[in-house]
Amino acid sequence: MLRTTRRIARTIGAVALPLLLLPACSGERTATTDVSVAKVAGSWKGPDGERVSLTSDHAFTSAGLDSPKLKDTHCAGGEDSGTWGFYVPDGDDGEAVSDTAGSGDWIGLSFKSDATQEFPCSVQLAVVDGGRTLCATDDPDLPCGLDVRFTRAS
Repeated sequence: MLRTTRRIARTIGAVALPLLLLPACSGERTATTDVSVAKVAGSWKGPDGERVSLTSDHAFTSAGLDSPKLKDTHCAGGEDSGTWGFYVPDGDDGEAVSDTAGSGDWIGLSFKSDATQEFPCSVQLAVVDGGRTLCATDDPDLPCGLDVRFTRAS
């Protein structure tokens, strides 16, 4: 009887331990916040000199997006510009960037420099912390996946 109980406990432990460790290995999903265009319009700064300025007419400027944490995103390091929009459902179980959507929780950027680069810049911005922070990401499952958080520039 004791031997059977130990065997059951070992089996439960062997199954439960990996399940308990899985969240630690998979990265934490940060909750996003739905905000209006007016809430995100303005100048934002990152921790290593990155800058993004979003306007209410869906234009943007950026600089420093080749910082160490963003180096694999193929973004230009100097000044750049383009258009932005919120991701919205596109009807095919997917999403598309809309430059007419009045609110959202995920921002797609379309860079002018993409036309002259071998690979397009893959940075997107997730709205988190109640709209106080924009997280740089290149993974739809990890809103703050690139570990660069933009806050309002003073």
